[in-house]
Formats: sequence, structure tokens, C-alpha cells
Amino acid sequence: MITRIQPDTHKIRNLLLLLVVGGSIATGVYYYTHPEALPEWAARTPLGRQMQTSTVYKWQDESGSWHLSNQPPPAGVPYQTQQYAHDTNVLPLPPKLQR
Repeated sequence: MITRIQPDTHKIRNLLLLLVVGGSIATGVYYYTHPEALPEWAARTPLGRQMQTSTVYKWQDESGSWHLSNQPPPAGVPYQTQQYAHDTNVLPLPPKLQR
């Protein structure tokens, strides 16, 4: 008499589920840290566009100097926020190139 050993289907299913979930999380983390690598179709989605923008904080100190930073100013300093796409030039154009 031959006894057939049945594979534990629950363990196999759980392992496959773990691999799929782990791979999805790893892919999400990679694209979150490297938004420029998003496929074109994903970059056009609302989440893709949001991942490809940066917040810039603009404020003026007591001496009248303007500051632009990706970090907010010290508490109590009024500031403005602006959103920029990663492929946007935030520097003004030279006067010769302005229309």
C-alpha cells in the first residue's frame, strides 16, 4: 500500500500571499522613494502626480532676505507654500528669455 503525502495547502497559500503582499509593499516603497521611475500610465494618475510634486516654503526673515526651502520656517514666521512638479524649473527665467 502506497501512502500519498498531501501538501499543506494552507501553508503554501499563506506563503504565496506573503510573497505577493511583500512584493507589493516593496514596489510601493521603491516608487515612493523614486517617483521619477514611475511608468507613464501610473504618473498620470492622481496619486502619481501627487508623488511627483514637492512642497516649497517661502518666507522672509527679519533682515528682509527671502528664503526658499523644503522645510517650513521656524515657528511664528509667516510663510507661503507652493507645489512644484519634479520636472519644473523653480528659478525665474533670465530677462533675455522672458516674453
